[in-house]
Amino acid sequence: MKYLSIHLLGFSIYASKYILIIASVSEHQPPTWPSYFMDINVLAFLVPAGIIACFSPVSDASSFVIHYIVTSVYFSGVMVRLMLVLAPAACILSGIALSQAFDVFTRSIKFQLPSLSVDSHIDAGGASSESVVPDDTVKTDKTEDTPKERTSKKSKRKEKEPVEKPPSKSQIKKRLSVLPLETSIIAIVLLILLGAFYVVHSVWAAAEAYSAPSIVLTSHSHDGLHVFDDFREAYAWLSHNTEVDDKVASWWDYGYQTTAMANRTVIVDNNTWNNTHIATVGTAMSSPEKAAWEIFHSLDVKYVLVVFGGLVGYPSDDIIKFLWMVRIGGGVFPHIKEPDYLRDGQYRIDSMATPTMLNSLMYKLSYYRFVETDGKAFDRVRRTEIGKKHFKLTHFEEVFTTHHWMVRLYKLKPPKNRIRGKIKKTKSKSTPKTVSKRKGLKRNPF
Repeated sequence: MKYLSIHLLGFSIYASKYILIIASVSEHQPPTWPSYFMDINVLAFLVPAGIIACFSPVSDASSFVIHYIVTSVYFSGVMVRLMLVLAPAACILSGIALSQAFDVFTRSIKFQLPSLSVDSHIDAGGASSESVVPDDTVKTDKTEDTPKERTSKKSKRKEKEPVEKPPSKSQIKKRLSVLPLETSIIAIVLLILLGAFYVVHSVWAAAEAYSAPSIVLTSHSHDGLHVFDDFREAYAWLSHNTEVDDKVASWWDYGYQTTAMANRTVIVDNNTWNNTHIATVGTAMSSPEKAAWEIFHSLDVKYVLVVFGGLVGYPSDDIIKFLWMVRIGGGVFPHIKEPDYLRDGQYRIDSMATPTMLNSLMYKLSYYRFVETDGKAFDRVRRTEIGKKHFKLTHFEEVFTTHHWMVRLYKLKPPKNRIRGKIKKTKSKSTPKTVSKRKGLKRNPF
């Protein structure tokens, strides 16, 4: 089982680098330092203390925990989703560190508080002994003890008296690790506040970062809370304004949402086992308008869905993901080459963008009529003006755009009908030769 888990982890690491469909997922990218502080927060500072505590003394359990945290840190540095492996190890090490810290501070308090109570008891006992006056009259009535009895009583008293032993090494170490009483109390209070702060952060992260719906988006600004309901708006339009058998083409990220929310068939969805099918959609998005229309028409597609965030600053739109469409499409269809979409190795959408990029279907569907919004066609995500502002669509028509322009829907235009040429009828009688010639002519299939 151990070797199987290591093999699966190794395969996931290999796939995140060399299989494009897996590498395109944001969860498979290497994490950044802020992501560590976002997920484990104060545990990032307690884990090193827990590792140091495991070395004093080293045992089988502590060595296992050390190996556990080292391997989990390594795997979490490969991809973000493996932070799930790091979380339990960080909790274990942080718990060990907090346990050792509470042990030191509480022992310091216990070592000092009993000494104060013992001193008070000794003072009270000394004062009471001095106040007692011996009564000689009582002693005179008793018979005097013999010397032998006195010696036997002294020996018994010596046996009863406790013999003071020299302090052991552990007791000396404990006394040396004792901290001042005020310092220990303040440290315990700070540790309790640290734990409470971590609980508050965990609840906030679970509510905001990990439990927020990906369909209804919100943002906070100086003028209040803004709600972006564009995805539900687009799916509702598809559900009410299209036929049940109509097929929708989009990037695979929105496949499950479209199927569940709009109840329409999609070409590719989040089940990414069919790499060739996804590459076909990526090739269509990367191709010029006419070639893309032919690909979608061959797949019996009626509508194309594009996510665009240039107007409101939504950073996870299709223009950001476009290079992955090019790479995945080029992995199956060699005529799609990534350098054709880059200018000197840079991904640009402004006036310096390459003609291949400006003429691609994804660029046109994203920025169609975008100049009408502010007159400059300024993309807030890329923070630049687009390179191609005024253009028309010949094979696609816009059917719906949401309120914030986050989702745009286009319909494929039907193929142009070719009218057959009509032969004019003449009043002259046709001879047998001309009739035979007409019968020998082949009819034009178009």
